[in-house]
Amino acid sequence: MPTIGVICDRDDEKGEIIHTLEMLAARNGFDCSVCILDRKAAAEEKRDIVWNDITCVILDREDRDNAFRCAEMLWNRAQTLLIIYVAHKVEDIVAALGMPFFHIVRRFGLEQDLETAFRKLEKVRMSAADKVKFTQNGQTMLISSREILYVESEHHEIRLHLTTEVLTIRENLSQCEERLKSRGFVRIYRSFLVNMYHIRCLEKENALLDNGERLYVSRRRYPEVKLIFENYIRHLDFI
Repeated sequence: MPTIGVICDRDDEKGEIIHTLEMLAARNGFDCSVCILDRKAAAEEKRDIVWNDITCVILDREDRDNAFRCAEMLWNRAQTLLIIYVAHKVEDIVAALGMPFFHIVRRFGLEQDLETAFRKLEKVRMSAADKVKFTQNGQTMLISSREILYVESEHHEIRLHLTTEVLTIRENLSQCEERLKSRGFVRIYRSFLVNMYHIRCLEKENALLDNGERLYVSRRRYPEVKLIFENYIRHLDFI
């Protein structure tokens, strides 16, 4: 569930933003929580604020230069923070186009523009949910599960076969299976964990992938794999 922070100069406008957020969340079935941030929160260390827990911030400060300085401080504190800037004048919108804001909303069109921002935020959230974390050479990578064809274990080395490349990762196959089994992956052999999204045809001894590769399916595992795959196909339109 995303947490949306609000930084606003005036209490009446702050209340309007909170009310609009709650109304839009209820209308669109968007599950979120709202966190009211102190106006000096961007500049000062606040132990009670965990910036990594905040998905985005709605920044509403009437003074444009003040707002932009606040945004810069926020990005310095959390580089991936998504900031929705509330523009009070047309000139503010033009000036904000040169800043890396996630979205710009108009003060006089707050409800309509915030609803558009909500839809955009939901797409970002869904996209992030599809990413899987792996470690390679001490570096953390986020990879879309759809990009993974299969995971292979060979001579104590784990290879991640993607649609475009093959990566060697640090995790073992059991760790990968635990992480991926809820994302449409199935173990067809002790050495292969396959993404069913990329299986074109399941045969008794092989799984034919959409890139033309064939992977061995063990006889012992085949009945269970067949059942899991058939169930996956029935629900594929909803995945």
